[in-house]
Amino acid sequence: MQIYNQPQIYIFYCLFSFLVGGVCAQVGINTTSPNGILEINTATQGVVLPRIGLESTTDLTSVINPHPTNTTLLNGTVIYNTNTQNDVTPGMYVWITDKWVAQFDNKKQSKLFEQTTLNIRTQSDATYKTIALSSSNFIADYSGLYRIEVNVNFGGGDAKVPNGSSEGDLNIAKMSGNFRLTFGTDIYNIPAHSYSTAYNGATNYFGIWKQFTLVTNVPLTQGENRSVNLAFLQDPAPEFVGNGNNDNPTGQFSGGDGHVGFDIPCTVEIIYIGEQ
Repeated sequence: MQIYNQPQIYIFYCLFSFLVGGVCAQVGINTTSPNGILEINTATQGVVLPRIGLESTTDLTSVINPHPTNTTLLNGTVIYNTNTQNDVTPGMYVWITDKWVAQFDNKKQSKLFEQTTLNIRTQSDATYKTIALSSSNFIADYSGLYRIEVNVNFGGGDAKVPNGSSEGDLNIAKMSGNFRLTFGTDIYNIPAHSYSTAYNGATNYFGIWKQFTLVTNVPLTQGENRSVNLAFLQDPAPEFVGNGNNDNPTGQFSGGDGHVGFDIPCTVEIIYIGEQ
């Protein structure tokens, strides 16, 4: 049998063999020895998928299964979407179970919320103190999962200098409190603490800040608008000057009040990480 290296003749041969009762197990285009059910051999051309405009990732009408008795979309159906609409953008999509899944997801969104004023002083006799951020809301560009990463830091104020005759010469005091992130109606708590030292007749150390981090994933829908607020509540601090209630102004170094964002700002970062 003579073998022709033209794709039309080879495909016709396969179809003809099938119609007369034979079996053609593989189809090759520009190859006489395909290595799979279909192999396309070309050095300069690509395969153009069906170009269809999807309305959303749950669009059931734009792509049709032509089977005469089963019109349900089969898993593995592949198209190239041409639309930018709702939660779809141009690119290759595959139907899996009940939705179109992007194969080369170019969706990107991130937003950084940063403390606007450093060294906020906090008091133990106060309620939650708001930490002003560079923005106060987040709007989701896409439906899917978003990672929220919160980085906060806290340092204690001036510890009380001990009475050497009755209390010894060194006071190592712990100041603590709670950061609260409010994201829409969701609330996340981040406990924090730091240590200060006071030595009778020697150098005292304060504002020795420690960093604390919270990371969580949150599902959002496209267009969802969430408020973003960060605040801190300081615990009672009897071992600090003024019991941690000196009412020191923001930016002042001395005094018994706590320090939030002493020299590095607290931040909240929200990043789109993909579909659920």
